[in-house]
Amino acid sequence: MLIYDLNANPLNSNEWAFPLTECFHITSFALSIGTIALVDLRLLGLGMRHQTPGQILKDTSLWTLAGFIIVIFSGLLIFSSDPIHYLYNEAFRFKVTALTLGIIYNYTIHRKIALSNPSPGVDALVGGVSVLLWISVVFSGLWIAFI
Repeated sequence: MLIYDLNANPLNSNEWAFPLTECFHITSFALSIGTIALVDLRLLGLGMRHQTPGQILKDTSLWTLAGFIIVIFSGLLIFSSDPIHYLYNEAFRFKVTALTLGIIYNYTIHRKIALSNPSPGVDALVGGVSVLLWISVVFSGLWIAFI
C-alpha cells in the first residue's frame, strides 16, 4: 500500500508556500484567460473594432502562453499538496478536462478562425464557445473547495 506523507510536501509544511502558489496560479490564469477574452470579444464584435482578431491574437499570444506555462506548473504544485483529495474531487476532474479542451480549442479552431477572415456568424460561434469553455474552467476551479 502506497502511503503519501502530506507533511513531506513543502506546500504543506510552510504556511506561506500554498497561498503564494495559489496567488501565482490565479494571477496567471487571469492573464491567460484575459488575453484570450480580448480575442473572443473581438470575435463576438463587442470591442477593439480597430484591430482584427488576428492582430489581437498575435499581440497577446506570448502573454497567453506564458500564463499557461505558469498555470500548469503552479497547478501541478498545488495538486502535489494533496493528490488523493484532488483525484477524487469531481470539480477538479471537470476543471482539468475543461482546461485540456480549452487549451486544445484555443490552439486549433480558435486560432485558425482568429487568423482567417470568416463570416461574422462563424466568428461569433467560435468566440462564444471559447468564452463558455473558459468560464467553465474558472467556476469548476472555484467549486474544488466545496466538494
